Amino acid sequence: MTEQEFFEQAEKELEELNQRRANYMADDTPVEVADIPKLLKIGAMLRNEDTSLNAYELYKHPEARAKLFAQITEACYMVIGQTPSQSEKLNFGQYLEGQFQAIVKKMIGQTNTQALGELVAALDLDDKLASQFIRDIAVSGLLSKDNQKQTN
Repeated sequence: MTEQEFFEQAEKELEELNQRRANYMADDTPVEVADIPKLLKIGAMLRNEDTSLNAYELYKHPEARAKLFAQITEACYMVIGQTPSQSEKLNFGQYLEGQFQAIVKKMIGQTNTQALGELVAALDLDDKLASQFIRDIAVSGLLSKDNQKQTN
């Protein structure tokens, strides 16, 4: 694969991901029984602070994260056969958000800061861009210490 083909493929995949997200956000269909296993799996990943969760997409798109957390809440209450109050929905959503933030902190802690510092220096970004770039790379897991061990 040539460099040009690589970038074309990456652009195509990004467009597909953006379209799937747009479709997801536009879909107002209530949670169905068939959705429950997938939503419970994601909920379990949040509960367990599992860093294999695609935290980057949730981090970059808080509106999609809020919708997903609302759906997880709905699925959990469907399983136990109860209708939550607004307060219970809010509390459960806050719990999921707290678990998500714990995953983000864990991913930041797992980042190879030396490699990230070298990358930022090589790119010579201004302070504002550098700050956002550092957060994005840390949450993406691209420079996690675990990834470094696997590639060596």
